[in-house]
Amino acid sequence: MKFIPYFFVFVAFALMLWQFYPLIKLRSARGKHAPSLDLLLTNDQRNSPKLLLYFMSPQCGMCREITPIVDSLALQHSNILKVDLFEHTTVAHELNVMATPAFILLINGVVEKVKLGGLTQPKILEMLEMEKKNDKYRY
Repeated sequence: MKFIPYFFVFVAFALMLWQFYPLIKLRSARGKHAPSLDLLLTNDQRNSPKLLLYFMSPQCGMCREITPIVDSLALQHSNILKVDLFEHTTVAHELNVMATPAFILLINGVVEKVKLGGLTQPKILEMLEMEKKNDKYRY
């Protein structure tokens, strides 16, 4: 009976790891080249050195709140691309996206920054203005 507290500690630790696994998996994509996005990109986006990918799902509650913000920013900035996780599963799989909402900043085709979860409009703009390999924004 002395093992019962250890069992509960183990279960709590396993649940905590399970919650952080999508974030750990997504951050492992940093520094890798992005897969081919030719079918998703417009001509302006192909020529842009920076591209912000916003992975969303129609069933995600937080995505429903953030999507209007991203849509309004996409009208102002041509380098923001909204990607439906269920329509483009191969792109999401190659970039290790397992949860939504997820933001991935590509600079010259290389994943520079990833963010899982909701972002405010100023944070999205700050992510777009980030320069390559700026350690201030890497975490």
